[in-house]
This record gives sequence, structure tokens and C-alpha cells, in this order.
Amino acid sequence: MAIRKETGIIIQSKDIGDSDRLISLAGESHVRMNFISKGIRKSKRRAIISTELGCMVEVDFYDQAEKDWKSTKEIHLIKRYDELKSDYVGTLFVLYITELTSYLYPDGESHPFLYQLLSGSLETSNANGFRKEILPFFKLRALTHMGHFPSEFYCHTCGEEVLTKQKAYFSVDSREFLCSDCHPISKDHLPVLKLFHTMLSKKFSNVLAIFPKVTEYTEGDLILNQFLRSLLGRELKSYFEFYKTIGDL
Repeated sequence: MAIRKETGIIIQSKDIGDSDRLISLAGESHVRMNFISKGIRKSKRRAIISTELGCMVEVDFYDQAEKDWKSTKEIHLIKRYDELKSDYVGTLFVLYITELTSYLYPDGESHPFLYQLLSGSLETSNANGFRKEILPFFKLRALTHMGHFPSEFYCHTCGEEVLTKQKAYFSVDSREFLCSDCHPISKDHLPVLKLFHTMLSKKFSNVLAIFPKVTEYTEGDLILNQFLRSLLGRELKSYFEFYKTIGDL
């Protein structure tokens, strides 16, 4: 039986039976798959930390096309992001961002961009500490890549770019941009939409330099959270504790 490899970030990890653990990766090259590590919870030789949420791992697995999951030969821990996970907020961030990725990443599809985005966000936060500004950056890029959020900022009514208007609004319900030339704008989203536009074309560090105000990121994150509720039809399990802890609930 052929042995294959995959590198990725663990976005789902759950116990099976008395001693097994099932994990799922946002992977570098293959489609999203489930991997079972038999007996790892009772093993004295294999480290259970290699199945922890938010870890970067390399999995050697048996290619069994007829099964919904793949049996693992070995799971090699590449990076745990120890600095990020050393405090409560960082740990909650890892739980939140991996749960979000798991919901956005369908089984059987390949999205290496999500692996790159997730690993980059974890690496940046591990090196520099968690910052609230990373939340709308990650969500917007993930949502636009998956085709859920519009990547072009044109008014639904007139077709002109809303970034050039005096005011603009994003309707979560209709998932459309509206400009002040065509509609009365009760809540002006234009500063946040300019932030979103920059997020789609610049690195995170460059976005921080161009938009230094935390309030704009907070408002952008609020809009994207409302969008996610509309899209997923539910709240993430990790949402309440995480947002209560960072003071945004």
C-alpha cells in the first residue's frame, strides 16, 4: 500500500474510542482529508501533542481510496507555535481561527491558499503576539478566496466603484455594496471598505502601517462577524469565550 505525505495545520482534532484520535488538516498540497492515529492517546512512543489543534505537522499516511479517513504511519510535529499558545488569549485565538477555517474549508477540496493564510497568521502572531487587527485580515482574505465575500467594490445599483463616493455601505443581508449617490446611507462603511480593499492587496504589516487606527479594524471585524453568522447560520463554539476575553463582546 502506497505511503504519501501531507504538510498542514491541524484544524480539527477529536477523540475516537478509548485510544484513537482523528485529525483534519488545512494542507499544503492535497485535498482536505481526515487522518486517524490509532492508539496515540495511550502510546508511550508517539507524542499526542502532534495531534493538537493549530499545530503544523507532516503526516505520513496510507493511501486508502475506499475509506473516508486515512490511516497514519507517522505524524511529525513541525511547529506548535509555543509562544502564541503560552497565554490564554493566544490559545483562544488558535481555537477560534482553526474552527473558522474548518467551517470554511470543505472536505475533499484543495485550497492551499487557506493553508498559507492560516500558517502565516499563526506565524505572525507567534512572533509578534496576538493583535486584534489580524482577525478581519484573516476573515476577509479567507472569505474572498472561497468566493463568499465580494472582492470588487462596486455599487449594486449604479455599477460604479464605491471607494470614490462620499459614503458607502455594505449590506450583510444582500451581500452587496451600496453608494450614497444611489441610496440613503444611515451607517457609513467607507473607511472600513477602504481598509478591506487594502487588505486584499497588501501584506498584514503594510496594512498596519497604512491604517493605524484599531477602531477601523474593530468595525470591520464586526461586519465580517455578522456576515459569517449569515453565511454559516450559526455562531462558532469558540466565539463567546474568545471575544469576551479580548473585550469585544
